[in-house]
Amino acid sequence: MSSNQALHDREAAYRWLCRRRQHAPANADVWDLRFRWPQRQRQWLDIVLTGKYRLSPMQLYRRQGKSWVQWSAMDALVLKWVAMQVAPLLPRRPNCHHLKGHGGVSGSTRQVARAYCRREWRYVYRTDIRGYYRHIVKGQVEGQLHRYIQDATCRDLCLQWLYYSVDDGGDIHTPEKGICRGSALSPLIGGSLLRHVDGYFAAREEVFYAGYMDDFIVFTKTRRHLRLAVKRLYEFFDAGGFDIHPDKTQLGRIEKGFDWLGIWYTPRGPEIAPRA
Repeated sequence: MSSNQALHDREAAYRWLCRRRQHAPANADVWDLRFRWPQRQRQWLDIVLTGKYRLSPMQLYRRQGKSWVQWSAMDALVLKWVAMQVAPLLPRRPNCHHLKGHGGVSGSTRQVARAYCRREWRYVYRTDIRGYYRHIVKGQVEGQLHRYIQDATCRDLCLQWLYYSVDDGGDIHTPEKGICRGSALSPLIGGSLLRHVDGYFAAREEVFYAGYMDDFIVFTKTRRHLRLAVKRLYEFFDAGGFDIHPDKTQLGRIEKGFDWLGIWYTPRGPEIAPRA
């Protein structure tokens, strides 16, 4: 990595953090980081590049009956910088619409709408993985990190991210399974782990297939092809230790309508899905 590229990515990661936490409370740590950034930015990059940076445990917050975990502002900045370094190295799904700059929800819904409007498909199966991030096997992720990321500094920071801890008022624990939500690395890693599903269905001419992170939809012309597609999806899920979400699963004739990313498709035209 060139020094100019490292500096460019540092500034891009900083701007990203400022946008993401621009509405943070007045006592949030991001404001202290922003105040001290002009003096600390060079030192920060030196610490990261020399492999001395250590991520802190994620903090658990509770407010108004809700709870969530969050990286510190400095850790979020580091993880965004790391994500920018490893994004070109990790294998990607053919249509990774869930990644920023690759179409997003609108790109995926347009792809599905085009296939639906051709009127050549008769059956649909739509499902997603229940608690996808929470059930990912850490060993599988670690193997992928060692395979694709040769830079020791970036790989070490990714491993710190993988084996993260949570601080609940001084009680610190490390989850045995799963990856954390709410970091720039999560969609990169989560998406790359499902690339084999996309690769398999992309080679099947008898089906239309689309995926958006852990959401999947399949169109077929015959019941036989539908059964085979569903059976193969289940095999992929079983191999990864995943379960389908029963409340988000649909199977049947396509003219009865189906939900894809908040849009309900019927012969009358697309509309907002009841679940959305």
